[in-house]
Amino acid sequence: MAMAPATGSKAHQALNGGTFRQPPFGGIHCETSVFHKALHAHGLDIGEEMLLGLGGGIGFMYVATAPGTPPFLATRNDPFPVFTRRMAAGVGLELDIATTTDPREAHDQLLAELAVHRLAIVYADMHYLPYFSAEHHFGGHCLLVVGADEESGWWRVSDRPARLCTLAPEELAAARASRHQPFPPRHALVRAPWADAVPPTGTRLRQALAAAARAGLEPANSSLGIQGLHLLAERLVPVVHDGAAPDVVVDTLAKAFVDLCLAGTGGDGFRGMFHIFLGEAAALLDDPRVTDAVPQAAADAAAWQHLVATLLPAGTALGRLADALRAREEHLLAGTPERQVEAAAVEARLPLLHGEAAAAVPGLRTDLAAALHDAVHSVIDHETQLLRGLEPAGRER
Repeated sequence: MAMAPATGSKAHQALNGGTFRQPPFGGIHCETSVFHKALHAHGLDIGEEMLLGLGGGIGFMYVATAPGTPPFLATRNDPFPVFTRRMAAGVGLELDIATTTDPREAHDQLLAELAVHRLAIVYADMHYLPYFSAEHHFGGHCLLVVGADEESGWWRVSDRPARLCTLAPEELAAARASRHQPFPPRHALVRAPWADAVPPTGTRLRQALAAAARAGLEPANSSLGIQGLHLLAERLVPVVHDGAAPDVVVDTLAKAFVDLCLAGTGGDGFRGMFHIFLGEAAALLDDPRVTDAVPQAAADAAAWQHLVATLLPAGTALGRLADALRAREEHLLAGTPERQVEAAAVEARLPLLHGEAAAAVPGLRTDLAAALHDAVHSVIDHETQLLRGLEPAGRER
């Protein structure tokens, strides 16, 4: 049975030369929020926006899935563990990432990490986390384990919901052991000497700016960066315009809406978070090139917001589906039992709203396809301008 770490005054005793503080709950994005919490617990307060930027900030990835199913759209610079290691390096830490196929070994590693740091960052498939009610599998999600009930063995976790979440032992075990794509977690557990973290230096900030520029302007293949956004335009618009079945159109637009706006991306593909990061970096670097990038980042974020609004436009049956998806997400992230009930009620209405949206598609095809074409290309133009400005700012002066 899992044992809880010490509570009460002992929970604040000296740890690695510092004072341990209980981590908060909630967060904008899973990885930036767990790093924020782990660092906060060990004495360094640094916001999620700065952590996103240090990890390399924004990016884009178009991931084709099984035939007949919508693509997966990722909007951050690089997946785990590339982004995660870079984020840690930004505050002077080197990560040790433990993976295993043995559930017993994974359990023992978790207990050992809790014994040392009173918290543990683990990766898990969202489908098996009941407080998310996720229909699809996604194993790239991470959460913070903060202990377990001594009698029941139920795990206490801090995740994106704004209050403590609990998981039965078998729920966390299944989530960590999932083999489903994308990104099966392989019982990943992240370890670092959290108390050794330091605020970012100017050099590390510039490295982060350079990483963001490279991700967009010099992608490794055509599914990434600005090229990936062109691929999105090339494939999204025909689905809407050229006679795909209405339910396929709705599935595609709704999945893109969730990926770009709701699925732990800080809203609208991290662009709002990146804008805040650039403002903080400009104040620290005193570089006019970074200062000039701040309004460009605001314009880029606005272009992404417009794209999200265009996917499921207000005033239509598609817009009513968007409203329901937003409401469901808000209820889930509130984290209270009452709001969980509300989320379930919204969930029960989604099939009807999906059907109404599909029935409306034939009358919307032409105008919606044209609007999506313009919206994606506006994002491409704004993001290209932003990243070209950041490229020289990423170099030491």
